[in-house]
Amino acid sequence: MFTARMVSGASLLLFCLTMFGPLAPLQAMQMKGDAPERYVVKRGDTLWDIASIYLEEAWQWPQIWALNTDIANPHLIYPGDEIFLVMIDGQPRLRLQRGERVDPGVVKRVPSIRRTNAGVAIPALGLDQIEAWLAKVKIVNAADFDRLPYILAGIDGKTLLKTGDQFYVKGALAAGMSSFKIYQPGQRYVDPITGALIGLEAQEVGQARLLSEQAGLAILKITNVTEEVTPGDRLMIAEGLDLDATLFPQPPKSAVSGQIIGLRSDGTIAAAHSVVTIDLGLTDGLAVGDLLAVARPGDVVKDPVTGKAVTLPDQTVGQLLVYQTLDQMAYALVLKATAAVKIGFLAQSP
Repeated sequence: MFTARMVSGASLLLFCLTMFGPLAPLQAMQMKGDAPERYVVKRGDTLWDIASIYLEEAWQWPQIWALNTDIANPHLIYPGDEIFLVMIDGQPRLRLQRGERVDPGVVKRVPSIRRTNAGVAIPALGLDQIEAWLAKVKIVNAADFDRLPYILAGIDGKTLLKTGDQFYVKGALAAGMSSFKIYQPGQRYVDPITGALIGLEAQEVGQARLLSEQAGLAILKITNVTEEVTPGDRLMIAEGLDLDATLFPQPPKSAVSGQIIGLRSDGTIAAAHSVVTIDLGLTDGLAVGDLLAVARPGDVVKDPVTGKAVTLPDQTVGQLLVYQTLDQMAYALVLKATAAVKIGFLAQSP
């Protein structure tokens, strides 16, 4: 039985069906039993939040969305808009009714409106956890990292550098750039099967500004530190985050299967909103925005009758959103977890 429900949220970004490519059959969808007939959008929601209220699998959202021809741009949803659950040809669909914005703080309900509301659409998915992480840590090719310019020595002989200290850099800095970030090498990741090095984690420890160049060496001054800066630390240009604000999870275009090889959390387990590292990347066809299922590998047990070893089925325990990729590895955010996520768990197409 569907019930009316008010849901908090700000403007939401919806995507038309064509943006998501081929869709799974409608009969594969599972509507939640308490899905509301009417959904009034308010400040703070994301598209993923709303999809999770209607569907057992939120990534199937585009299948249920029916474009409302009365709205000039049905892909943008704002506070005061209403989403209605209707049945079309025996299948559930969602329709949108706009709320008229009479001033910035008041929304007026109208039965029919044909214009797009003013305002700015928010991301389809809350990425606060990713942004905080990417601001300080990135995965890089190990060989590329070893070729970066590095701190040779402090000008006054210091080996532990702090804000305000100056130092020499050996190696070619990016031409025309004056601001740089300082990185130290972190965990090195290897392929769990071949043992080959597939990537390196670079941890930001500070920032510096170019002052001058002398005798083939650059002189920089530290403007900020978060960890101890020492000779040998590497420098990269101070780039901003490169996150797609319209990122909405969707299954990979082709079937993939790998495993979790690292956890970005204290301890040996990860939970929802944690960051994990997987041994899948661009060469596997993985892309930013891909949604993967997390599965606990099935245990091997002894058949009590035959005495033979039997492998039990894998158990799905969560979902991952891929947000940064290298050729053979990627970072992913745990969107959902029904059990503790560990290294060695499978990461595969849902």
